[in-house]
Amino acid sequence: MKVKSIFGLIICMQLLSGVHAQLISCTAVQDLNSVPFSKNTCGATSDNYMIYSYDDGMAENYCAWQQAGNMNAVKFILHEGPAAIEGARVYVGTGTFPVGGSILNQPFRVSVYANDGENGMPGSLLDSISSLVTNYEWVTVTGIHAFVISDFYIVITQLSNGPDCIPTGVDETGPKANQSYSRNIMANQPWALSPYQDMMINALISTNVGIVEQTPGDGITISPVPADETAHFEFPSLFKYVSIANSCGQNIFTRDVSGQSSLSVNTSNYQAGIYFASFTSSGGESLVRKWVVGH
Repeated sequence: MKVKSIFGLIICMQLLSGVHAQLISCTAVQDLNSVPFSKNTCGATSDNYMIYSYDDGMAENYCAWQQAGNMNAVKFILHEGPAAIEGARVYVGTGTFPVGGSILNQPFRVSVYANDGENGMPGSLLDSISSLVTNYEWVTVTGIHAFVISDFYIVITQLSNGPDCIPTGVDETGPKANQSYSRNIMANQPWALSPYQDMMINALISTNVGIVEQTPGDGITISPVPADETAHFEFPSLFKYVSIANSCGQNIFTRDVSGQSSLSVNTSNYQAGIYFASFTSSGGESLVRKWVVGH
């Protein structure tokens, strides 16, 4: 019978009953850039995004934290980039775990982090959104606007104490991706490879993103080149949002431009370097333009 545990610390899992368990050993992380991985899937959906997953869709186990504020994450290898992250989904099961708890309407936060932290761990926060567990099994959260140019993490932050909290399904069927990580924020612990592999946290990647530097005829211009104190954007009025991301993919500016065809942005405080401007229509289609700030 599979053990369903709520863990309190990375180095010492603390069950809700008060019993302490030893650390479960993990196998070495695969090099997913060179080793084929059969459970790594990107399935297109009708909602204009792909589901990027390292699990097979079946949970043999579950995990959760005792304390609110702690985090679980899955690292995603960006084989082809850049990419726009639209959201995430997490498998929460049927409500039987945590035992004695209630998972519906429990709060959590979905975040996208760059892999620019120490030793490639989560570093820069690119975007995040808070949500509730509104249903059993797969809970899907959209509304994220993160532009990534390298490997990234989807992080689930538990916002309520156990047992009334969001659980995360664990796919224990081999082969293991070993891309799941955890961090005990409340104990000031760093990120570490989780004893629970593979967590059922998926990334939703937009299928409607085109990335260009200069395409005559698309109606978008960015001037001057490079920008200094101010960047001027001209674009067709069909776009609803203009967002700007830095070279790490971190969103630093978003503006609703409904009905507009131009926008001026003060770039005097921007560091010199490469930026990405994302033009998004009300239907979710996006065009991303690379541009440069130079002082």
